[in-house]
Amino acid sequence: MSENKVITMRFRVSVEEQKQIEAKAKSAGLTVSEYVRRVATGQAVAERLPAELRQVITGVANNLNQLTRYAHLRQFDDRAINEILSVLKTALR
Repeated sequence: MSENKVITMRFRVSVEEQKQIEAKAKSAGLTVSEYVRRVATGQAVAERLPAELRQVITGVANNLNQLTRYAHLRQFDDRAINEILSVLKTALR
């Protein structure tokens, strides 16, 4: 939403609801205001992946790219491929 926000809305929530809303906003990387606006207007709100999980997924993607490169070049280095597969298996456990 690029329009200026000039209206303030107030509503009551319980302490537990406040904690839940704040936690969900933080998990999505949004301010509470932006989170509530998006939820209330039916916009998508996606949780960000934890940094550790993003790192694992990035590593898996890099390893798959290496395997793809080996396959395209028709270079089948058994040692390198087995090492990459081992890393993938460990990361996916």
